[in-house]
Amino acid sequence: MPSLTLKSGVVFGYTDSGAVSGGGDYTTLVIIHGHTFHSGTFQRLNPLAQPNSLRIISVNRREYPGSSPYSAQELTAFAEGTDAERASLLEQQGRDLAMFLDGLISELSIPQTGGIALIGWSMGTLFVLALIASIETLPTATQERLSSFVRTVIMLQSPSLALGVPIPSGWLIPHTDPNIAPESRGLAFAKWVSSYFIHGDLSSHDIDHLTYTNTDPSKSATIETLSPEELFAMTDFAPAEKYDNIIGLPPFAGAVFKQTNKALFDPTYTAGAEPWPIIYGAWFLEDQLHEMNNPELAIEFKVIDGSNHFLVWEAPEKAINELKECFSI
Repeated sequence: MPSLTLKSGVVFGYTDSGAVSGGGDYTTLVIIHGHTFHSGTFQRLNPLAQPNSLRIISVNRREYPGSSPYSAQELTAFAEGTDAERASLLEQQGRDLAMFLDGLISELSIPQTGGIALIGWSMGTLFVLALIASIETLPTATQERLSSFVRTVIMLQSPSLALGVPIPSGWLIPHTDPNIAPESRGLAFAKWVSSYFIHGDLSSHDIDHLTYTNTDPSKSATIETLSPEELFAMTDFAPAEKYDNIIGLPPFAGAVFKQTNKALFDPTYTAGAEPWPIIYGAWFLEDQLHEMNNPELAIEFKVIDGSNHFLVWEAPEKAINELKECFSI
């Protein structure tokens, strides 16, 4: 796995489909993965990159294969830090990823013509928002370079937890379900997050139309269709207990929510079958934009009908087409 080392010593491993033959006018997708399922999740997209004039780079977040672990001090801040310490920690993650992106531009000679589409998938959205929120703390040259190269930011299947939206009273996810033993929650989450759900009327924006457990019996969860080799190549369960479980739940939500507002709604900064937090998160953003009614906020929404949370694995051709539509808007 190739990697890039920052001046601070932090290393990010990544996968790369390679430059498009003939060079020149192509778009580079840089994808940040979610909880448990790392860059290997996007491997089915790579063979489709060249035919679609795309270069696809999937970075592994820290603690995942090929990337630096966190220090004991950083892990303590994740688990026990004050709101201020956690906000500072999130900002640092954003700065590191921004410097990684800036390093890729020069190291891989990414063409400016087609630019970059920065994609946060699932919990990866939290880290994309951290990157955006950290922009003003970056060196001026880096700010200017990223502003000229990054044309689109895509929040792909983002859960409400990645936005810092509190879990509604009475609602569960596997990590908070008292009926699931703590040692079983990792695999329970993997099955749940990759299942197909039968919700009610999604146009209502009414959470009572969503479901935690009503899965489609005619469709297997993605994880149940994987071979052991495929599962091993796309998952790492260890980082969950170290920090991924923490950042998506209270009391981290306050720092994450402030980050979301800064990255998306500060004007100075320029699915239908998925688990309920994905739909709930989209509703939250739509409602926020409607209330703010600010024409300067260039945010568009796109519904992907009938897919589960693993569109990139279950239907890679459709995923590519949906993403291309997003950065051609």
